[in-house]
Amino acid sequence: MFGKTSPLSIGRRPFSLATGVAMAGALVLVGSSQVLAATAASSQTLAGTSSAGVLSVTAPAGLTLPSLVGGSSTAATNLGSLSWTDTLNSATASSVTLASTDLYFAAGVGGHIPFSNFTISVDQAPNANALNSGANAVAGAASQVLSGVDTTPGTTYSSPITLATASTTSVGTWNQAANKIAVGVPANTIPSSDFAATIQYTITG
Repeated sequence: MFGKTSPLSIGRRPFSLATGVAMAGALVLVGSSQVLAATAASSQTLAGTSSAGVLSVTAPAGLTLPSLVGGSSTAATNLGSLSWTDTLNSATASSVTLASTDLYFAAGVGGHIPFSNFTISVDQAPNANALNSGANAVAGAASQVLSGVDTTPGTTYSSPITLATASTTSVGTWNQAANKIAVGVPANTIPSSDFAATIQYTITG
């Protein structure tokens, strides 16, 4: 009776071990490859030549004054937009001036309005271009009366007045858009007549 029981117990252990090995052999491995970033580059060469520096001024367009009434002054009238450029990049400070002839109609009494009757209101805030370098331009006196020796009425220019002055480090373009003129009209001015004058803007530097 003992002889029959022992062999059965021993024979079941190898069977159990074999089953465990079979289960281990059924494992499935799952994975994914790593995604690698890719870049490429290429170069471009830029070249350029700077232009020569300039010193220039651009006058406003023509202007028609209010009616010239003898014995009174006109309202201050905007002269228009004045611009100038100094890109010489030199050690000389530039300045912009204004001079004018008389308002002229004809020779003789009442035929012209002297430039000494002109009052110029100067724009006190010159506008600098965003790409300028160095100090901003500084406006001239706020109110200036023209003067000078009027040798030939209608042709002779007044002495220049200063509208703005830059420094030796100022390089770029500026604009004055609020300069104004008021004219005192003599009482004996010939009525119903067309008068004309020329205003000259000059930049030095």
